[in-house]
Amino acid sequence: MKKLINNPENLVVEMCKGFVLAHPELTFTESHKIISRKQKHNNVALISGGGSGHEPAHAGFVGTGMLDAAVCGDVFASPSQIQVYKALQHVATDKGVLMIIKNYSGDMMNFQNGAALAAEDGIKVDYVKVADDIAVKDSLYTVGRRGVAGTIFVHKIAGAAASKGLELAEVKAVAQKAADNVISLGFAYTSCTVPAKGTPTFTLADDEMEYGVGIHGEPGIRREKILPSKEMAQRMVDDLFLDRPEMKEVAVLVNGFGSTPIQELYVFNHDVCEHLARKGIKIYRTFVGNYMTSIDMNGASVSLLAVDDELKGYLDAEANTPALKLDGSPALPFEFATKDATAEYSANTEVETAAEHAEIQNEQFTIENMRYVVDVMAACIIKNEVPFCELDAHAGDGDFGMSVAKGFKQLKKVWQSLIQAQYMDEFLLNSSMIIMEHCGGASGPIWGSAFRAASKTIQGKTTLSVADFADMLQAAVKGIQVTGERSFGRGAVVGDKTLIDMHLCHVQTHGLPTPTKALKKTLF
Repeated sequence: MKKLINNPENLVVEMCKGFVLAHPELTFTESHKIISRKQKHNNVALISGGGSGHEPAHAGFVGTGMLDAAVCGDVFASPSQIQVYKALQHVATDKGVLMIIKNYSGDMMNFQNGAALAAEDGIKVDYVKVADDIAVKDSLYTVGRRGVAGTIFVHKIAGAAASKGLELAEVKAVAQKAADNVISLGFAYTSCTVPAKGTPTFTLADDEMEYGVGIHGEPGIRREKILPSKEMAQRMVDDLFLDRPEMKEVAVLVNGFGSTPIQELYVFNHDVCEHLARKGIKIYRTFVGNYMTSIDMNGASVSLLAVDDELKGYLDAEANTPALKLDGSPALPFEFATKDATAEYSANTEVETAAEHAEIQNEQFTIENMRYVVDVMAACIIKNEVPFCELDAHAGDGDFGMSVAKGFKQLKKVWQSLIQAQYMDEFLLNSSMIIMEHCGGASGPIWGSAFRAASKTIQGKTTLSVADFADMLQAAVKGIQVTGERSFGRGAVVGDKTLIDMHLCHVQTHGLPTPTKALKKTLF
């Protein structure tokens, strides 16, 4: 186990201390592990909480427009009823306190019994139960559906209602409406590792996933082969609509489980929204990020909240918490332009130019020869995308194959248009523009400048002699060096361990008095 912690027994307390250091508008009551707002008010107060390990939930949502306090249990363990009781005492106002409880047996028992103790003190307390996970009817932790990431919507909407000064019964009604209209579903590519245990709760092969997971590291309802993001989004959205087919307009929350890269969550959000749009569902807002995690699990969940004008207003209301901030502005108009995936053009990544153009006739290099050289070059780069990445990983960041192949894939997509050019310089110049635009990282400037410099050297020529060809290669090398000088103050030379080492060797070969055989052998 690799964890940036000290003793697992002190993890929650040390985490909470670090949390309030980063967010000094909040305070931590160490004796009962309560994180609360320093600034008090006279409206209905809101508390939530549960086991730790779901960060930023629940403490991350303490602040203006959301919770007044979060009660922190040990990792994946409910806080005690005394912790809840003390939190109720701490935040209670004359208008009372609303508890938002995720539907787990330990949470329900401890929050309800803590509320009973508070009621004996004369504190007005009510609660809303969130049970949004459609994956299971009952689980190891619950009677009925589990409460998962959809709880964040309930926190937000209840907090906005309380901030308006509504009475306890009114705040509860709004929160209950949100809880009744949110559904969620999740999947995992890995389990999580509970610090006290030190090993993953379950293991999966590289091509497997758990579908229908909860937030405590428990397996899902099925173990299956992994799917691409687009297929996963379609399946999850369709399953959610099987449960709630009447939804017409929704707010979307794509929630990471702890170790899923944000870039992947945004890809997934795109695919979820695209499929919703295809189904004719209007999307009001989307939220993407880590909201309710499962420590370090790799996976995500989708929550859909069916909205009307009332819920939209509360969803838009100002909130200022560590994990969620809204300025109170209405949602901007959301339009998702769908496109027919079947209409997308797929490039032919094989060599399309006739093999006869590999031969040089009468020592004259023609436009047909040039097309063949570039075509073979593109096919080779695309075919070796992964091996190039693997080679680059030994000395760089492992992206070279992808970066250079991206440009040449685009070149192949527009190949039929490119080969309409009747002159070699025009063909190379047009190719250079595609390479410079679409090759990633340093590959675009390097390869693009080589093609561009080569095109300028042969301008106006219909065929190339051996000497012309050698001059063209020399110009390509010079083009790369000028790009380096412009960027770093000095162009690469032999010995710098760059493309120049290979290119200069190639140029020098073609600079020999009788290089025709070498030309054929090297290029073809």
